[in-house]
Amino acid sequence: MRLLKEQGARMARERRLLDDHARVTTGLTVQSWSATPSGELCVNFELKLVKGVFAGVLVYPELFPDVPAFVRPQKSGESWSGHQYRGSGVLCLQYGPDNWHRDITGVDLVQSTSTLIWGEILHGVIPDFGPVPSRHQASDAQELRANDERFVVTRALKELLAGVGRNLPVQIQGVVGWLKGESVAIVLQAGDPLVALDDVPALLSQGPGIQFIGVAVPVPNAATLASAKDAQDLQSRLGVTWPWDEGLADKLHFLLAHDEEGRLCAFLLKGGSTPLFRRYHAVDFSADEPQRLPVSFAKLSDASVAIVGMGSLGSKIAVSLARAGVRNFVLVDDDVLGPHNLVRNEFDWHDVGFSKLAAGTHALKLVAPGASVTTWPIKIAEQGNPSVSAKVGKAVASCTLVIDATANPSAFVALAAITKRAGQAMVWGEVFGGGGGGLMARSRPGVDTDALGIRTHLYGVMKDMVPAPTGKAANYGVESEEKVYVASDADVGSLAASMTQFCLDTLCADPSEYPAAAYLIGFRKFWEFRCPFDVIPVDCPSAAPPGPQTLSEQDRQEIAAIYRFISEGASAANNGAA
Repeated sequence: MRLLKEQGARMARERRLLDDHARVTTGLTVQSWSATPSGELCVNFELKLVKGVFAGVLVYPELFPDVPAFVRPQKSGESWSGHQYRGSGVLCLQYGPDNWHRDITGVDLVQSTSTLIWGEILHGVIPDFGPVPSRHQASDAQELRANDERFVVTRALKELLAGVGRNLPVQIQGVVGWLKGESVAIVLQAGDPLVALDDVPALLSQGPGIQFIGVAVPVPNAATLASAKDAQDLQSRLGVTWPWDEGLADKLHFLLAHDEEGRLCAFLLKGGSTPLFRRYHAVDFSADEPQRLPVSFAKLSDASVAIVGMGSLGSKIAVSLARAGVRNFVLVDDDVLGPHNLVRNEFDWHDVGFSKLAAGTHALKLVAPGASVTTWPIKIAEQGNPSVSAKVGKAVASCTLVIDATANPSAFVALAAITKRAGQAMVWGEVFGGGGGGLMARSRPGVDTDALGIRTHLYGVMKDMVPAPTGKAANYGVESEEKVYVASDADVGSLAASMTQFCLDTLCADPSEYPAAAYLIGFRKFWEFRCPFDVIPVDCPSAAPPGPQTLSEQDRQEIAAIYRFISEGASAANNGAA
Protein backbone atom coordinates (compact mmCIF):
# COMPACT_ATOMS: atom_id res chain seq x y z
CA MET A 1 0.00 0.00 0.00
CA ARG A 2 1.65 3.18 -1.24
CA LEU A 3 -0.26 5.37 1.21
CA LEU A 4 0.85 3.35 4.25
CA LYS A 5 4.45 3.23 3.02
CA GLU A 6 4.77 6.91 2.16
CA GLN A 7 2.52 8.38 4.87
CA GLY A 8 2.86 5.81 7.63
CA ALA A 9 3.08 8.28 10.52
CA ARG A 10 0.16 10.32 9.21
CA MET A 11 -2.10 7.29 8.73
CA ALA A 12 -1.24 5.93 12.18
CA ARG A 13 -2.30 9.30 13.58
CA GLU A 14 -5.51 9.23 11.50
CA ARG A 15 -6.41 5.85 13.04
CA ARG A 16 -5.75 7.09 16.58
CA LEU A 17 -7.82 10.24 16.03
CA LEU A 18 -10.76 8.28 14.62
CA ASP A 19 -10.74 5.75 17.47
CA ASP A 20 -10.47 8.53 20.08
CA HIS A 21 -13.32 10.46 18.44
CA ALA A 22 -15.54 7.37 18.32
CA ARG A 23 -15.00 6.73 22.03
CA VAL A 24 -16.28 10.16 23.04
CA THR A 25 -18.99 10.58 20.37
CA THR A 26 -22.39 9.02 21.00
CA GLY A 27 -23.74 7.15 18.00
CA LEU A 28 -20.45 6.93 16.08
CA THR A 29 -18.88 3.53 15.41
CA VAL A 30 -15.72 2.89 13.45
CA GLN A 31 -16.31 -0.51 11.89
CA SER A 32 -13.39 -1.58 9.72
CA TRP A 33 -10.49 -0.60 7.47
CA SER A 34 -10.01 -1.89 3.93
CA ALA A 35 -8.05 -1.14 0.76
CA THR A 36 -9.20 -0.83 -2.85
CA PRO A 37 -7.28 -2.06 -5.92
CA SER A 38 -6.65 1.58 -6.89
CA GLY A 39 -4.72 2.22 -3.66
CA GLU A 40 -7.38 3.95 -1.56
CA LEU A 41 -7.77 3.25 2.16
CA CYS A 42 -11.41 3.06 3.25
CA VAL A 43 -12.85 3.33 6.76
CA ASN A 44 -16.40 2.04 7.23
CA PHE A 45 -18.31 3.85 9.98
CA GLU A 46 -21.85 4.24 11.30
CA LEU A 47 -23.70 7.29 12.58
CA LYS A 48 -26.78 6.42 14.68
CA LEU A 49 -29.03 9.48 14.72
CA VAL A 50 -32.70 10.04 15.58
CA LYS A 51 -33.80 9.44 11.98
CA GLY A 52 -31.90 6.20 11.52
CA VAL A 53 -28.49 4.67 10.93
CA PHE A 54 -26.19 6.20 8.33
CA ALA A 55 -23.51 3.77 7.16
CA GLY A 56 -20.70 5.69 5.49
CA VAL A 57 -17.22 5.27 4.08
CA LEU A 58 -14.36 7.65 4.77
CA VAL A 59 -12.05 7.35 1.79
CA TYR A 60 -8.34 8.26 1.92
CA PRO A 61 -7.04 8.57 -1.68
CA GLU A 62 -3.60 7.24 -2.54
CA LEU A 63 -2.16 10.78 -2.60
CA PHE A 64 -3.68 11.84 0.76
CA PRO A 65 -3.05 14.27 2.47
CA ASP A 66 -2.00 16.23 -0.63
CA VAL A 67 -5.44 15.55 -2.11
CA PRO A 68 -8.64 15.60 -0.05
CA ALA A 69 -10.26 12.62 1.62
CA PHE A 70 -14.04 12.32 1.24
CA VAL A 71 -17.16 10.60 2.56
CA ARG A 72 -19.85 8.66 0.71
CA PRO A 73 -22.61 6.20 1.73
CA GLN A 74 -21.61 2.54 1.92
CA LYS A 75 -24.61 1.62 -0.20
CA SER A 76 -24.30 2.76 -3.80
CA GLY A 77 -27.06 5.15 -4.87
CA GLU A 78 -28.18 5.92 -1.32
CA SER A 79 -29.32 9.50 -0.74
CA TRP A 80 -28.51 11.18 2.55
CA SER A 81 -28.73 14.82 1.59
CA GLY A 82 -29.36 17.31 -1.16
CA HIS A 83 -25.62 18.01 -0.95
CA GLN A 84 -24.28 14.95 -2.76
CA TYR A 85 -22.43 14.76 -6.08
CA ARG A 86 -24.40 13.07 -8.81
CA GLY A 87 -23.29 9.57 -9.73
CA SER A 88 -20.76 8.96 -6.96
CA GLY A 89 -22.90 9.93 -3.97
CA VAL A 90 -19.91 11.72 -2.40
CA LEU A 91 -21.02 14.33 0.13
CA CYS A 92 -20.31 18.02 -0.45
CA LEU A 93 -18.87 18.79 2.99
CA GLN A 94 -17.27 21.75 4.70
CA TYR A 95 -13.91 20.77 3.21
CA GLY A 96 -13.20 19.99 -0.41
CA PRO A 97 -10.71 20.52 -3.24
CA ASP A 98 -11.15 24.30 -3.14
CA ASN A 99 -10.16 24.79 0.52
CA TRP A 100 -8.23 21.64 1.37
CA HIS A 101 -4.97 21.69 3.33
CA ARG A 102 -2.82 18.96 4.84
CA ASP A 103 -3.92 19.62 8.41
CA ILE A 104 -7.52 18.56 7.78
CA THR A 105 -8.15 15.07 9.14
CA GLY A 106 -10.63 12.27 8.65
CA VAL A 107 -12.22 13.23 11.96
CA ASP A 108 -12.95 16.70 10.55
CA LEU A 109 -14.80 15.07 7.64
CA VAL A 110 -16.79 12.72 9.89
CA GLN A 111 -17.81 15.70 12.07
CA SER A 112 -18.80 17.65 8.95
CA THR A 113 -20.87 14.66 7.81
CA SER A 114 -22.72 14.57 11.13
CA THR A 115 -23.39 18.33 10.99
CA LEU A 116 -24.77 18.04 7.44
CA ILE A 117 -27.12 15.18 8.27
CA TRP A 118 -28.34 16.85 11.49
CA GLY A 119 -29.10 19.97 9.47
CA GLU A 120 -31.20 17.97 7.02
CA ILE A 121 -33.05 16.28 9.90
CA LEU A 122 -33.81 19.56 11.70
CA HIS A 123 -35.07 21.19 8.49
CA GLY A 124 -37.46 18.25 8.01
CA VAL A 125 -38.80 18.56 11.56
CA ILE A 126 -38.67 22.34 11.94
CA PRO A 127 -39.19 23.99 8.53
CA ASP A 128 -38.36 27.43 9.95
CA PHE A 129 -34.89 26.10 10.71
CA GLY A 130 -34.20 26.50 6.99
CA PRO A 131 -32.37 24.21 4.59
CA VAL A 132 -28.69 23.51 5.02
CA PRO A 133 -26.88 26.22 3.04
CA SER A 134 -24.85 24.91 0.15
CA ARG A 135 -21.11 25.56 0.16
CA HIS A 136 -20.90 24.28 -3.38
CA GLN A 137 -21.44 26.77 -6.18
CA ALA A 138 -21.52 24.84 -9.45
CA SER A 139 -19.59 26.46 -12.29
CA ASP A 140 -21.12 26.82 -15.73
CA ALA A 141 -18.91 23.97 -16.93
CA GLN A 142 -20.11 21.71 -14.10
CA GLU A 143 -23.73 22.49 -14.89
CA LEU A 144 -23.13 21.61 -18.55
CA ARG A 145 -21.37 18.37 -17.70
CA ALA A 146 -24.30 17.32 -15.56
CA ASN A 147 -26.33 16.86 -18.77
CA ASP A 148 -24.84 14.49 -21.34
CA GLU A 149 -27.33 15.44 -24.09
CA ARG A 150 -26.98 19.07 -25.10
CA PHE A 151 -28.45 21.39 -27.70
CA VAL A 152 -26.20 24.25 -28.82
CA VAL A 153 -27.95 27.61 -29.16
CA THR A 154 -26.10 30.15 -31.31
CA ARG A 155 -26.62 33.84 -31.88
CA ALA A 156 -28.05 33.38 -35.39
CA LEU A 157 -30.56 30.77 -34.19
CA LYS A 158 -31.68 32.96 -31.30
CA GLU A 159 -32.19 35.91 -33.61
CA LEU A 160 -34.21 33.78 -36.04
CA LEU A 161 -36.47 32.48 -33.26
CA ALA A 162 -37.06 36.01 -32.00
CA GLY A 163 -37.80 37.22 -35.54
CA VAL A 164 -39.61 35.10 -38.12
CA GLY A 165 -40.07 32.28 -35.60
CA ARG A 166 -41.73 34.40 -32.95
CA ASN A 167 -45.28 33.51 -33.97
CA LEU A 168 -44.85 30.80 -36.60
CA PRO A 169 -43.26 27.35 -36.79
CA VAL A 170 -39.89 27.35 -38.55
CA GLN A 171 -38.32 24.38 -40.29
CA ILE A 172 -34.83 23.52 -39.03
CA GLN A 173 -32.12 21.18 -40.21
CA GLY A 174 -29.06 20.17 -38.25
CA VAL A 175 -26.78 17.44 -37.07
CA VAL A 176 -26.51 15.37 -33.91
CA GLY A 177 -23.32 13.63 -32.88
CA TRP A 178 -22.16 11.25 -30.17
CA LEU A 179 -18.78 11.10 -28.44
CA LYS A 180 -17.84 9.02 -25.37
CA GLY A 181 -21.37 8.87 -23.98
CA GLU A 182 -22.19 12.51 -24.70
CA SER A 183 -24.44 13.81 -27.46
CA VAL A 184 -24.66 17.29 -28.98
CA ALA A 185 -27.23 18.64 -31.44
CA ILE A 186 -26.85 21.85 -33.42
CA VAL A 187 -29.00 23.59 -36.02
CA LEU A 188 -27.22 24.42 -39.28
CA GLN A 189 -30.08 25.74 -41.43
CA ALA A 190 -33.50 27.20 -40.79
CA GLY A 191 -36.43 28.72 -42.66
CA ASP A 192 -38.48 27.94 -45.76
CA PRO A 193 -36.50 27.55 -47.90
CA LEU A 194 -33.68 26.48 -45.61
CA VAL A 195 -30.92 29.09 -45.22
CA ALA A 196 -27.57 28.40 -43.54
CA LEU A 197 -27.00 30.06 -40.16
CA ASP A 198 -24.00 32.32 -40.53
CA ASP A 199 -22.29 31.47 -37.23
CA VAL A 200 -21.94 27.70 -37.56
CA PRO A 201 -19.86 25.80 -40.14
CA ALA A 202 -21.93 24.26 -42.92
CA LEU A 203 -19.22 21.58 -43.07
CA LEU A 204 -20.67 20.02 -39.91
CA SER A 205 -23.34 18.47 -42.11
CA GLN A 206 -20.67 16.25 -43.69
CA GLY A 207 -20.23 14.26 -40.51
CA PRO A 208 -19.37 12.45 -38.40
CA GLY A 209 -22.81 13.10 -36.91
CA ILE A 210 -26.27 12.24 -38.26
CA GLN A 211 -28.48 14.83 -39.93
CA PHE A 212 -31.98 15.60 -38.71
CA ILE A 213 -34.96 17.60 -39.92
CA GLY A 214 -37.13 19.32 -37.38
CA VAL A 215 -39.37 22.21 -36.42
CA ALA A 216 -38.99 25.13 -34.04
CA VAL A 217 -42.38 25.99 -32.55
CA PRO A 218 -43.38 28.98 -30.39
CA VAL A 219 -45.16 28.05 -27.14
CA PRO A 220 -46.47 30.04 -24.15
CA ASN A 221 -44.00 28.47 -21.69
CA ALA A 222 -41.29 26.11 -22.91
CA ALA A 223 -40.35 25.11 -19.33
CA THR A 224 -43.63 23.21 -18.91
CA LEU A 225 -42.49 20.67 -21.52
CA ALA A 226 -39.31 19.66 -19.71
CA SER A 227 -41.02 16.94 -17.67
CA ALA A 228 -42.65 15.21 -20.66
CA LYS A 229 -42.18 11.45 -20.26
CA ASP A 230 -42.46 10.35 -23.89
CA ALA A 231 -43.48 11.51 -27.35
CA GLN A 232 -47.17 10.89 -26.67
CA ASP A 233 -47.02 12.96 -23.49
CA LEU A 234 -45.16 15.72 -25.35
CA GLN A 235 -47.76 15.71 -28.15
CA SER A 236 -50.54 15.96 -25.59
CA ARG A 237 -48.95 18.97 -23.91
CA LEU A 238 -48.33 20.77 -27.22
CA GLY A 239 -51.83 20.15 -28.55
CA VAL A 240 -52.39 21.80 -31.94
CA THR A 241 -48.78 23.03 -31.90
CA TRP A 242 -47.54 19.46 -32.43
CA PRO A 243 -46.08 19.59 -35.97
CA TRP A 244 -46.46 15.95 -37.08
CA ASP A 245 -50.17 15.24 -37.51
CA GLU A 246 -49.53 11.89 -39.22
CA GLY A 247 -47.22 10.67 -36.48
CA LEU A 248 -43.45 10.30 -36.27
CA ALA A 249 -41.75 8.55 -39.17
CA ASP A 250 -38.94 6.04 -38.74
CA LYS A 251 -36.22 8.73 -38.90
CA LEU A 252 -34.75 11.38 -36.64
CA HIS A 253 -36.94 14.40 -35.90
CA PHE A 254 -36.01 17.40 -33.79
CA LEU A 255 -38.49 19.53 -31.91
CA LEU A 256 -37.40 22.89 -30.51
CA ALA A 257 -39.99 24.65 -28.35
CA HIS A 258 -39.31 28.26 -27.44
CA ASP A 259 -41.15 31.14 -25.80
CA GLU A 260 -40.96 34.92 -25.64
CA GLU A 261 -38.92 34.78 -22.42
CA GLY A 262 -36.13 33.03 -24.33
CA ARG A 263 -36.69 29.64 -22.67
CA LEU A 264 -35.94 26.62 -24.84
CA CYS A 265 -36.86 22.95 -24.63
CA ALA A 266 -35.43 20.56 -27.24
CA PHE A 267 -36.20 16.92 -28.06
CA LEU A 268 -34.72 14.32 -30.41
CA LEU A 269 -37.49 11.99 -31.56
CA LYS A 270 -37.92 8.96 -33.76
CA GLY A 271 -40.92 6.76 -34.61
CA GLY A 272 -41.12 3.31 -36.11
CA SER A 273 -40.24 -0.02 -34.53
CA THR A 274 -37.37 1.45 -32.48
CA PRO A 275 -38.77 4.74 -31.15
CA LEU A 276 -36.52 7.35 -29.57
CA PHE A 277 -37.36 10.09 -27.08
CA ARG A 278 -34.53 12.21 -25.68
CA ARG A 279 -34.64 15.64 -24.14
CA TYR A 280 -31.63 17.80 -25.03
CA HIS A 281 -30.62 20.50 -22.54
CA ALA A 282 -30.11 23.89 -24.16
CA VAL A 283 -26.61 25.34 -23.93
CA ASP A 284 -27.06 29.00 -24.79
CA PHE A 285 -23.99 30.54 -26.41
CA SER A 286 -25.97 33.31 -28.12
CA ALA A 287 -24.75 35.99 -25.75
CA ASP A 288 -21.09 35.00 -25.97
CA GLU A 289 -18.67 37.62 -27.16
CA PRO A 290 -17.94 36.94 -30.84
CA GLN A 291 -14.22 36.85 -30.14
CA ARG A 292 -11.99 37.47 -27.14
CA LEU A 293 -9.25 39.12 -29.12
CA PRO A 294 -7.20 42.32 -29.01
CA VAL A 295 -9.05 45.35 -30.39
CA SER A 296 -6.35 45.84 -33.02
CA PHE A 297 -7.25 42.46 -34.57
CA ALA A 298 -10.53 43.91 -35.89
CA LYS A 299 -8.76 44.94 -39.09
CA LEU A 300 -7.84 41.30 -39.83
CA SER A 301 -11.26 40.62 -41.35
CA ASP A 302 -10.36 42.96 -44.21
CA ALA A 303 -6.89 41.50 -44.75
CA SER A 304 -6.05 38.74 -47.21
CA VAL A 305 -3.24 36.27 -46.58
CA ALA A 306 -1.52 33.95 -49.04
CA ILE A 307 0.14 30.90 -47.50
CA VAL A 308 2.48 29.03 -49.80
CA GLY A 309 3.16 25.56 -48.41
CA MET A 310 0.52 23.84 -46.28
CA GLY A 311 2.88 21.41 -44.60
CA SER A 312 3.75 21.27 -40.91
CA LEU A 313 4.57 24.97 -40.61
CA GLY A 314 2.03 26.46 -42.99
CA SER A 315 -0.93 24.42 -41.71
CA LYS A 316 -0.37 25.58 -38.14
CA ILE A 317 0.03 29.23 -39.11
CA ALA A 318 -3.11 29.13 -41.27
CA VAL A 319 -5.37 27.82 -38.51
CA SER A 320 -3.88 30.18 -35.93
CA LEU A 321 -4.48 33.19 -38.19
CA ALA A 322 -8.08 32.08 -38.71
CA ARG A 323 -8.55 31.95 -34.93
CA ALA A 324 -7.15 35.47 -34.71
CA GLY A 325 -9.68 36.82 -37.21
CA VAL A 326 -8.25 36.50 -40.74
CA ARG A 327 -11.11 35.59 -43.08
CA ASN A 328 -9.57 35.69 -46.57
CA PHE A 329 -7.00 33.08 -47.55
CA VAL A 330 -5.16 32.03 -50.68
CA LEU A 331 -3.53 28.61 -50.17
CA VAL A 332 -0.88 27.19 -52.50
CA ASP A 333 0.35 23.59 -52.23
CA ASP A 334 0.64 20.55 -54.49
CA ASP A 335 0.93 17.72 -51.95
CA VAL A 336 -1.36 15.05 -50.50
CA LEU A 337 -1.44 14.36 -46.75
CA GLY A 338 0.05 11.03 -45.76
CA PRO A 339 0.18 9.23 -42.40
CA HIS A 340 3.85 10.14 -42.06
CA ASN A 341 2.87 13.85 -42.06
CA LEU A 342 0.82 13.52 -38.88
CA VAL A 343 3.83 13.72 -36.56
CA ARG A 344 4.05 17.47 -37.21
CA ASN A 345 1.07 18.62 -39.30
CA GLU A 346 -1.98 20.43 -37.98
CA PHE A 347 -4.26 17.88 -39.65
CA ASP A 348 -5.21 14.36 -38.50
CA TRP A 349 -6.29 10.94 -39.80
CA HIS A 350 -9.60 12.32 -41.04
CA ASP A 351 -7.56 14.19 -43.67
CA VAL A 352 -5.14 11.44 -44.73
CA GLY A 353 -5.31 10.83 -48.47
CA PHE A 354 -6.81 14.23 -49.19
CA SER A 355 -4.83 17.09 -50.63
CA LYS A 356 -3.36 19.44 -48.06
CA LEU A 357 -5.41 22.18 -49.71
CA ALA A 358 -8.65 20.29 -49.08
CA ALA A 359 -7.61 19.53 -45.52
CA GLY A 360 -6.60 23.14 -44.97
CA THR A 361 -9.85 24.51 -46.35
CA HIS A 362 -11.82 22.12 -44.14
CA ALA A 363 -9.86 23.12 -41.04
CA LEU A 364 -10.18 26.86 -41.72
CA LYS A 365 -13.93 26.72 -42.32
CA LEU A 366 -14.49 24.72 -39.14
CA VAL A 367 -12.65 27.41 -37.17
CA ALA A 368 -14.07 30.38 -39.11
CA PRO A 369 -17.40 29.49 -40.81
CA GLY A 370 -17.39 32.62 -42.98
CA ALA A 371 -13.82 32.28 -44.24
CA SER A 372 -13.13 32.67 -47.95
CA VAL A 373 -10.50 30.18 -49.09
CA THR A 374 -9.05 30.10 -52.62
CA THR A 375 -6.77 27.17 -53.41
CA TRP A 376 -4.13 26.58 -56.06
CA PRO A 377 -2.83 23.00 -56.44
CA ILE A 378 0.58 23.95 -57.75
CA LYS A 379 4.18 24.13 -56.60
CA ILE A 380 5.67 27.60 -56.92
CA ALA A 381 8.67 27.82 -59.28
CA GLU A 382 8.19 24.28 -60.57
CA GLN A 383 8.11 23.21 -64.21
CA GLY A 384 4.52 23.44 -65.44
CA ASN A 385 1.99 25.47 -67.36
CA PRO A 386 3.23 29.08 -67.34
CA SER A 387 -0.30 30.47 -67.77
CA VAL A 388 -1.34 28.77 -64.51
CA SER A 389 1.80 30.07 -62.83
CA ALA A 390 0.88 33.58 -63.96
CA LYS A 391 -2.62 33.26 -62.47
CA VAL A 392 -1.21 32.00 -59.17
CA GLY A 393 1.28 34.85 -59.10
CA LYS A 394 -1.53 37.36 -59.63
CA ALA A 395 -3.64 35.76 -56.87
CA VAL A 396 -0.70 35.84 -54.46
CA ALA A 397 0.23 39.42 -55.40
CA SER A 398 -3.30 40.60 -54.59
CA CYS A 399 -2.96 39.56 -50.92
CA THR A 400 -2.11 41.90 -48.07
CA LEU A 401 0.49 39.48 -46.75
CA VAL A 402 2.35 36.57 -48.33
CA ILE A 403 3.77 33.79 -46.14
CA ASP A 404 6.42 31.45 -47.49
CA ALA A 405 6.32 28.21 -45.47
CA THR A 406 8.04 26.06 -48.09
CA ALA A 407 11.70 26.34 -46.98
CA ASN A 408 12.34 26.05 -50.73
CA PRO A 409 14.92 28.50 -52.16
CA SER A 410 13.36 28.58 -55.64
CA ALA A 411 9.88 29.29 -54.25
CA PHE A 412 11.33 32.00 -52.01
CA VAL A 413 13.02 33.80 -54.91
CA ALA A 414 9.79 33.73 -56.94
CA LEU A 415 7.69 35.00 -54.04
CA ALA A 416 10.23 37.68 -53.16
CA ALA A 417 10.02 39.00 -56.73
CA ILE A 418 6.20 38.94 -56.71
CA THR A 419 5.86 40.77 -53.39
CA LYS A 420 8.47 43.36 -54.37
CA ARG A 421 6.62 44.03 -57.61
CA ALA A 422 3.20 44.16 -55.92
CA GLY A 423 4.41 46.21 -52.95
CA GLN A 424 3.11 43.65 -50.45
CA ALA A 425 4.53 42.38 -47.17
CA MET A 426 6.19 38.96 -46.96
CA VAL A 427 6.98 36.74 -43.96
CA TRP A 428 8.97 33.54 -44.16
CA GLY A 429 10.64 31.06 -41.85
CA GLU A 430 12.09 27.60 -41.50
CA VAL A 431 13.07 25.13 -38.81
CA PHE A 432 16.71 24.17 -38.80
CA GLY A 433 17.36 20.50 -39.51
CA GLY A 434 17.23 18.58 -36.24
CA GLY A 435 14.95 21.12 -34.55
CA GLY A 436 17.64 23.01 -32.64
CA GLY A 437 16.12 26.29 -33.69
CA GLY A 438 14.74 28.22 -36.60
CA LEU A 439 14.62 31.57 -38.32
CA MET A 440 11.91 33.98 -39.31
CA ALA A 441 12.08 37.20 -41.25
CA ARG A 442 9.89 39.71 -43.01
CA SER A 443 9.89 42.47 -45.55
CA ARG A 444 7.37 45.30 -45.36
CA PRO A 445 6.96 47.77 -48.20
CA GLY A 446 8.28 51.21 -47.32
CA VAL A 447 9.85 49.93 -44.08
CA ASP A 448 12.29 47.10 -44.88
CA THR A 449 14.32 46.38 -47.95
CA ASP A 450 12.87 43.73 -50.26
CA ALA A 451 12.68 40.09 -49.15
CA LEU A 452 15.64 38.97 -51.24
CA GLY A 453 17.75 41.75 -49.75
CA ILE A 454 16.70 40.74 -46.22
CA ARG A 455 17.61 37.12 -46.87
CA THR A 456 20.97 38.02 -48.40
CA HIS A 457 21.83 40.16 -45.41
CA LEU A 458 20.63 37.50 -42.94
CA TYR A 459 22.72 34.77 -44.53
CA GLY A 460 25.70 37.09 -44.55
CA VAL A 461 25.35 37.58 -40.78
CA MET A 462 24.94 33.82 -40.22
CA LYS A 463 28.03 33.13 -42.34
CA ASP A 464 30.16 35.07 -39.84
CA MET A 465 28.84 33.02 -36.90
CA VAL A 466 30.24 29.78 -35.51
CA PRO A 467 29.74 27.02 -38.11
CA ALA A 468 26.57 25.06 -37.42
CA PRO A 469 26.75 21.28 -36.86
CA THR A 470 26.77 19.56 -40.22
CA GLY A 471 25.35 16.26 -41.41
CA LYS A 472 22.95 14.71 -43.84
CA ALA A 473 19.70 16.68 -43.65
CA ALA A 474 16.25 15.47 -44.72
CA ASN A 475 12.65 15.89 -43.56
CA TYR A 476 13.34 18.07 -40.52
CA GLY A 477 16.19 15.76 -39.47
CA VAL A 478 19.98 15.90 -39.38
CA GLU A 479 22.09 12.76 -39.25
CA SER A 480 25.65 13.23 -38.01
CA GLU A 481 28.33 10.66 -37.24
CA GLU A 482 27.28 10.51 -33.61
CA LYS A 483 23.52 11.01 -33.49
CA VAL A 484 20.32 11.59 -35.45
CA TYR A 485 18.45 14.79 -34.59
CA VAL A 486 14.83 15.18 -35.71
CA ALA A 487 12.59 18.20 -35.20
CA SER A 488 9.46 17.47 -33.19
CA ASP A 489 5.98 18.86 -33.53
CA ALA A 490 6.79 21.09 -30.57
CA ASP A 491 9.76 22.55 -32.46
CA VAL A 492 7.68 23.30 -35.54
CA GLY A 493 4.82 24.55 -33.37
CA SER A 494 7.14 26.91 -31.54
CA LEU A 495 8.28 28.52 -34.77
CA ALA A 496 4.71 28.57 -36.12
CA ALA A 497 3.54 30.45 -33.02
CA SER A 498 6.35 33.00 -33.34
CA MET A 499 5.71 33.45 -37.06
CA THR A 500 2.00 33.91 -36.45
CA GLN A 501 2.77 36.67 -33.97
CA PHE A 502 5.13 38.17 -36.53
CA CYS A 503 2.35 38.08 -39.15
CA LEU A 504 -0.21 39.62 -36.80
CA ASP A 505 2.23 42.40 -35.95
CA THR A 506 2.78 42.98 -39.68
CA LEU A 507 -0.96 43.23 -40.31
CA CYS A 508 -2.12 45.08 -37.20
CA ALA A 509 0.56 46.75 -35.10
CA ASP A 510 1.35 50.43 -35.45
CA PRO A 511 4.02 50.90 -34.31
CA SER A 512 5.54 47.44 -34.58
CA GLU A 513 6.54 45.56 -31.46
CA TYR A 514 9.38 43.84 -33.34
CA PRO A 515 12.42 46.11 -33.76
CA ALA A 516 14.26 43.76 -36.13
CA ALA A 517 13.23 42.33 -39.48
CA ALA A 518 14.78 38.91 -38.82
CA TYR A 519 15.22 36.64 -35.81
CA LEU A 520 17.14 33.47 -35.08
CA ILE A 521 15.26 31.48 -32.43
CA GLY A 522 16.76 28.67 -30.36
CA PHE A 523 14.62 25.82 -29.08
CA ARG A 524 17.49 24.32 -27.10
CA LYS A 525 21.19 24.95 -26.46
CA PHE A 526 22.54 24.62 -29.98
CA TRP A 527 24.94 26.43 -32.29
CA GLU A 528 24.90 30.16 -31.37
CA PHE A 529 22.03 29.71 -28.94
CA ARG A 530 23.35 29.91 -25.40
CA CYS A 531 20.27 28.30 -23.85
CA PRO A 532 16.77 27.14 -24.77
CA PHE A 533 14.55 29.97 -26.07
CA ASP A 534 17.55 32.18 -26.81
CA VAL A 535 16.65 34.73 -29.50
CA ILE A 536 19.10 36.57 -31.72
CA PRO A 537 17.64 39.63 -33.47
CA VAL A 538 19.27 40.54 -36.79
CA ASP A 539 19.11 44.16 -37.86
CA CYS A 540 18.49 44.40 -41.59
CA PRO A 541 18.56 47.22 -44.15
CA SER A 542 15.61 49.57 -44.32
CA ALA A 543 13.69 50.32 -47.47
CA ALA A 544 15.41 52.63 -49.90
CA PRO A 545 13.35 55.29 -51.71
CA PRO A 546 12.34 53.99 -55.15
CA GLY A 547 14.40 55.46 -57.95
CA PRO A 548 12.75 57.13 -60.92
CA GLN A 549 12.09 54.95 -63.93
CA THR A 550 14.15 56.19 -66.85
CA LEU A 551 12.90 55.63 -70.37
CA SER A 552 14.78 56.43 -73.52
CA GLU A 553 13.05 58.12 -76.44
CA GLN A 554 12.95 54.77 -78.24
CA ASP A 555 11.39 53.12 -75.16
CA ARG A 556 8.65 55.75 -75.12
CA GLN A 557 7.94 55.25 -78.83
CA GLU A 558 7.71 51.46 -78.40
CA ILE A 559 5.31 51.81 -75.47
CA ALA A 560 3.19 54.30 -77.41
CA ALA A 561 3.01 51.79 -80.26
CA ILE A 562 1.81 49.07 -77.91
CA TYR A 563 -0.93 51.37 -76.58
CA ARG A 564 -1.91 52.21 -80.14
CA PHE A 565 -2.18 48.54 -81.16
CA ILE A 566 -4.29 47.81 -78.07
CA SER A 567 -6.60 50.74 -78.78
CA GLU A 568 -7.01 49.85 -82.46
CA GLY A 569 -7.68 46.19 -81.60
CA ALA A 570 -10.37 47.18 -79.13
CA SER A 571 -12.02 49.46 -81.71
CA ALA A 572 -12.02 46.71 -84.34
CA ALA A 573 -13.57 44.28 -81.88
CA ASN A 574 -16.30 46.76 -80.99
CA ASN A 575 -17.08 47.42 -84.65
CA GLY A 576 -17.30 43.66 -85.30
CA ALA A 577 -19.72 43.26 -82.42
CA ALA A 578 -21.90 45.99 -83.85
